[in-house]
Amino acid sequence: MNIQSPEHASSSKDALPPLSRNSLSLLCDSGRISPSAWSRALDFCGFRPDGNAWLTYWRQVFLLGGVLFFLAGIICFIAWNWDDMQPFARMALVGVIVASAGIGSVVVGPDSRPGQALLLACGVAMGPMLAVFGQTYQTGAELWELFRVWTVLLVALALVGRQAGLWFAAWLSGNVLIALWLGRNLTSPFDGFTQFFAIPEWLVAIACALLLWEWAAQRAVRKDTQSWLRSRWLPRLLFLDLAARTSCYLIEGIFHSYRWSDAWQLWLPPQLVPFFAVALAGIAWWWYRKKEPDLFMLATLLGSGTVVLLAALAEAELFFDLGVVGAFLFWGLLVTGLTAGLAKMLLHLQKAMSAEESEKPARIIHLPSFLGRACPGVSWQMLWENLQAHGEELRDDPTPDAKEPYSPWYIKLLLALGGWLAAVLFMCFMGLLLFQTLNISSHEELTIFIVSVPVLLWGRAMLAGDKLFSRHFGFALAIAGTSGIAIALFLGLDSVIAACFVLAALLAVISVFMRNVAYTFLSSIGIVGCVGQGISNLIFTSARQGFADSVRLDIALLLPPLWWALLSLGLACFCLQEKRWRGTMRGQSADAWFFGAYTGMLVIQIWSLGLSYGLGAILDLPIFGSGGMGLGAAAGMTVLILFLTKKQSLTARVASMASIPLLFAFGWYLPGAALALLGLVMARQMGNAVMQGAVLVYFFAYMIFYYYNLAIPFSTKSTYLVASGLVLLLLALVLRVWQTKSSIEEAGRA
Repeated sequence: MNIQSPEHASSSKDALPPLSRNSLSLLCDSGRISPSAWSRALDFCGFRPDGNAWLTYWRQVFLLGGVLFFLAGIICFIAWNWDDMQPFARMALVGVIVASAGIGSVVVGPDSRPGQALLLACGVAMGPMLAVFGQTYQTGAELWELFRVWTVLLVALALVGRQAGLWFAAWLSGNVLIALWLGRNLTSPFDGFTQFFAIPEWLVAIACALLLWEWAAQRAVRKDTQSWLRSRWLPRLLFLDLAARTSCYLIEGIFHSYRWSDAWQLWLPPQLVPFFAVALAGIAWWWYRKKEPDLFMLATLLGSGTVVLLAALAEAELFFDLGVVGAFLFWGLLVTGLTAGLAKMLLHLQKAMSAEESEKPARIIHLPSFLGRACPGVSWQMLWENLQAHGEELRDDPTPDAKEPYSPWYIKLLLALGGWLAAVLFMCFMGLLLFQTLNISSHEELTIFIVSVPVLLWGRAMLAGDKLFSRHFGFALAIAGTSGIAIALFLGLDSVIAACFVLAALLAVISVFMRNVAYTFLSSIGIVGCVGQGISNLIFTSARQGFADSVRLDIALLLPPLWWALLSLGLACFCLQEKRWRGTMRGQSADAWFFGAYTGMLVIQIWSLGLSYGLGAILDLPIFGSGGMGLGAAAGMTVLILFLTKKQSLTARVASMASIPLLFAFGWYLPGAALALLGLVMARQMGNAVMQGAVLVYFFAYMIFYYYNLAIPFSTKSTYLVASGLVLLLLALVLRVWQTKSSIEEAGRA
């Protein structure tokens, strides 16, 4: 992961990771760049939001939320008043949505991102419009005919709109169309989905669609290197779908889930699938290795082949004659060997393809920025030149932690799955060896603890290795050893409260000993959960003692808000003082603690919702886990607002101060919403796109859950949804006007 000068950049053999805020932080933590260079790089790349970026961010969040809530309210209104509405009124309401999205796309420009989003919304909304039309006028059309019309309309829009999203929507609609067409003569048309996934014809259809896309992309690149057909996510999804279906088809045949001669078919015989799979593997390997190098496709192909090979060995009952204990041992060794071989092949391919890529002209990388400001395009070479111009020095010598080139997430995922499977097999082997072969029946908690400690130490040794697979395998062993220690702890201690707090302390100590970022992240989640559950059990126990110990109960009730307030304030302070942690190896561990602690808060919030709505009564568990979390999140938001607006205009500071009472109201009535807002602010400030996306998904899921369980009539609920959407859209408009006015004032001063 060396950053070299421009004259040596082309000769670099080390693969650079995608230019992102996270990769810059890794460079700083490993000593390649100084904290001052890291800070300057954030400003140069646009990863640090300023006042205008914050306005853009919240405007787009409000716009997205407003559209979703408004559409949900309209749909609920139509559903509630279906019988009382005239047919024309039903069609008018749905048609307005389709027409507004289509006209809006034309107005803002179908080639712009808002225009593409509106055009996609228009295409998706056509499906409900067709359904309303069919239900209103009773056309007599079958369900598959509705999807046929919808697919044709989506294809027409995709040809005009020139975006992968519309083609993906058309692909999904076409899948449902074929499945329903197959089931048109069955008792239920949805029974056709079972047959749809077991016909060779659709495998050929996916292969043809993928071939057409790659052919069109090759032709488009010769004319325009920035063509929208250069997008790789859709062909990757198609190839993943094709590889998964083909593998499942082969595995079913291997295990004789059905007979080839009795399989349901249209025209092609099922015996064709093995030959199709061999031909597919050969052509795909040649194309994605030589013509259009794509490591994701090759990793998918190798992973699918490994799974099919394991299925064939299992059907051959390999090692089964050694008994259950021996079978688990040797199958664990087999999975370990296959995964290690897969890792070696993938890393070799990555290095070879990276070397070939480095010989090509440097490519401008469009920085990913989730609903926020970022430079339209920048490369590592441009960043190097900018830092050099400001007198910043970068080290070229390799650091001890950079033992391998950057590996994409899909390679890590494949090797992680193999490592976890091997670790599970070894754990089953050890469990059977202890409790079945050795007949241990007393002091189970002590036995589990004694066995778990060596497993944990083994995992620690593997984590320190320099091979990617060994680290994943060691991580799985470390989690297994930690789980064993936790089980032994809860079995050995009589008090659940004590077990929760002791486990939290042990996780903190073990995470320091393990010195692994992923383990620290999970430990942070576990610590937050253990402390929250321990406090909940303390309150639950105090409440059961009645009013005789009311003072103790009052003190216990103060613990949850105090704990969540301290945790939220700590997260806010870390977010604001991130520069203090950069430049040392502590930075990566600090990031793991930060993201893990917030994830733990989300887990506790979701868990408490499940307990509040029936799960608590089933499991007889306390439901106080998230008490005070919303107020604590509001306190953290207040600190962030005060510091982030300190250098902003007077209007921005006044508007931010006016929002603080609203935040505490959210924290009291909608604690999950306040927690989501805290996460959005921290994620945007930290420049973490994954965290922003995950928090947004949680936020909207929480609001759906809230409105679903709101104890009001359905008609009132639809009115609330529409009103919420209109308020958010109004806020987006206000921010838009504010942003435009600020831009005009800045231009005037310039």
